[in-house]
Amino acid sequence: MVIEDRRYMIRSLNSNQSYWEQDVFPDWTALNCYRHYPDGGTGTGVEPHYHDNDEIWLFTAGRGEVRLDGVRHEITPNTLVYTPMGCVHQFQMFTHYENNAIVTRLERAGRPLHLTVEEYGPAEPTVPGFVVPGSMNTGPIRDPGPRCPVSEWRLQRYEEVNAQGDPQHDAVLNRNEHWMVLSGVVQLSLDGREVSLEPGDIALLRAGVARRLSTEDRSTRAVVAREPR
Repeated sequence: MVIEDRRYMIRSLNSNQSYWEQDVFPDWTALNCYRHYPDGGTGTGVEPHYHDNDEIWLFTAGRGEVRLDGVRHEITPNTLVYTPMGCVHQFQMFTHYENNAIVTRLERAGRPLHLTVEEYGPAEPTVPGFVVPGSMNTGPIRDPGPRCPVSEWRLQRYEEVNAQGDPQHDAVLNRNEHWMVLSGVVQLSLDGREVSLEPGDIALLRAGVARRLSTEDRSTRAVVAREPR
């Protein structure tokens, strides 16, 4: 399922499998990928590498560590990791985990997507990466800096989804806002159009659209990313 309008895009799980492909998402959002990975295995890791775009991860379950330009940070549930273009990063997970990914569009052509210092030389840093610990990821990012494509990205459960504004009226967004359902079912109203979002489905919403969210499923979990104004 793909539903497109000049103010929003809805993609179901089976139509949201891309990661590096370009120009899949509309040009009014900084996002080029918004995906859920529910079944990460214990011991999963990756060697130090960097990219020609920005990458953000939200770990909604599991424990591990990430190194950003050689500095170690702990990963716990609800931890957000921002690796901007040119930031050398490395993950190592110690438990089974669940995570979610956002990437931006590639800014250099003609190079592979996954770059190592050994093969492609030193990275060219843009801005420092950062980690928001899970216990502190409860609202807007305190200082996202000049490049980070989101000002907020975190987990929402049943009560929080139902608290998104007046249940009797649509809220008009003052910034781009993007939802992805991890479990349960979320009912989304967009300018009066009703859509059911199931696990893996995403809703990219443009500033100015009127939206209302609700769920009757107490197992519901969703993540919401908001772009800077």
